[in-house]
Amino acid sequence: MNLFDIIEEQLPKAGKVVIIGHIQPDGDCIGSSFGLYHLIRDNYNVEATVVNQPISRFSFLGTWNAPGTVDYSDAFAIQVDNSTRERSADPGFMASRAVLKIDHHIVVDSYGMWNVEEQLSSCCQIIAHHAVEKGLKISQQAAQALYMGMVTDTGRFAYSGVDSETLRIASILLSTGFDMPQLISRLNRRSTNLLEYTIYCYKNLCFSQKGVIWLYVKQDVIDRYSLTPDMVSCALETMRDVEGHPIFVLFADLNGRIRVEFRSDRIRIVEAAVKFGGGGHECACGARLDSPDQIPLVVAELEKYL
Repeated sequence: MNLFDIIEEQLPKAGKVVIIGHIQPDGDCIGSSFGLYHLIRDNYNVEATVVNQPISRFSFLGTWNAPGTVDYSDAFAIQVDNSTRERSADPGFMASRAVLKIDHHIVVDSYGMWNVEEQLSSCCQIIAHHAVEKGLKISQQAAQALYMGMVTDTGRFAYSGVDSETLRIASILLSTGFDMPQLISRLNRRSTNLLEYTIYCYKNLCFSQKGVIWLYVKQDVIDRYSLTPDMVSCALETMRDVEGHPIFVLFADLNGRIRVEFRSDRIRIVEAAVKFGGGGHECACGARLDSPDQIPLVVAELEKYL
């Protein structure tokens, strides 16, 4: 079933429509949220509410509500780009009268009343594909948001999940005429703090005996460069550039725990993330640690995949 068939059926029954992303939202999460927001508004004349944590570099797409500020009792909730209910930006969404899940990760928790779970390059590709298939109007605003999510989640269409269908959908979005060069320019901008942080990353990369690259970003470094969680993650691009080291991992202090982001070049490492209570894609996944003492254990586990 097309996901917009579900949306069409539920809109008349809902007191409100709420679109929720995941914690520490990335470009695909925010792009999915605002792409879907514009598709619903432009085609069904319904103003949805977007809920997520604020990320300043994506603020040009629109405004959204903070978690904990929405009453879900009469809501049709649409959770995007989130594999498990625990990672929702606002777990209160489960109190909604109806829940639709749209996600592109490996399926571990089908928590919706309807679950559109397709392992494509991005959640934005899923939404755009269904919109095209349904014959919906795709405005420049919707196209820009969806294209942004596709671009950021595929590394500018360079990762292994990209195929001809990904590029076909991207081409359709581009045909709406939104200003793609301006969008890419926005995404490429770096503050002075972020440039200094990038230099720090290059100077402090660690290499295990078998070649896993890793970096632990402690709270004092985060404070020194005034980094948001998505800015901290820019270290992954630094590690990706190192030739001959296909597995790399970022550890970062976050709210009393350690956020872990696993990445690889075409090596399936998701089982390593699952072993430490996480999950995600085959080559891009995450987890949480309770102590820095666990970092050597994670690195040793990843070494098994080389």
